[in-house]
Amino acid sequence: MITQNMMDDALRYIGIPKGKADEQIVDKIKLGFETLQKYIMPKIAYQRVKVKLEGDTVSLCGTSCEVSSKSLGQLFCHSKECVLMAATLGLEVDRQISRYQKRDMLDAMILDSCASVLIDKLCDDAEQEIIQTLKENEYLTMRFSPGYGDVPLELSGEILDILLAQRRIGLTLTKTHMLLPTKSITALIGISNQKENRQKSCGHCNLVKHCNYRRRGERCGL
Repeated sequence: MITQNMMDDALRYIGIPKGKADEQIVDKIKLGFETLQKYIMPKIAYQRVKVKLEGDTVSLCGTSCEVSSKSLGQLFCHSKECVLMAATLGLEVDRQISRYQKRDMLDAMILDSCASVLIDKLCDDAEQEIIQTLKENEYLTMRFSPGYGDVPLELSGEILDILLAQRRIGLTLTKTHMLLPTKSITALIGISNQKENRQKSCGHCNLVKHCNYRRRGERCGL
């Protein structure tokens, strides 16, 4: 089902302010979502791990993964555990976007934007599953991906290795730390001992100084 929030998010990715899209664009977005339903093969893997925090250094217990990050230090300040997550829509989505780029760049942009909305939704739905497994006085923090704030993109590789993501969901990383398939996400979510503000903030984003959304008084929906 295509919700209004999904439509609004797709418009933001395209760069059209809310309420400014003409009927043709709206119809193309609806068609984009409908088209992707034929090609997506959504897969997700996640796992709880213990975390150790020493200053701004976060260690994932039981692994060799250690990262220095003020952003993660703030995220995990009330957490002894976290959830590692990896999700993908599958290679066929990449192929379809590439095919559209050779035919019509607007249609390709819209399809790409719809795919971005769907991969976010896949992670949102997984979070709701995880929430159902939490014990009393356990609460999730916001979802935080490598590349946000000062969290290095290289951390995606560590997450994929811990989750055995290549074998489990077919998700890999290039030498330049791009996820393949590209419509994929890696993320960390703290498991806090108190209720957290899960609203994602521009203050964590390393693109904020050059953000087109903020210039229009909007958010990207991260």
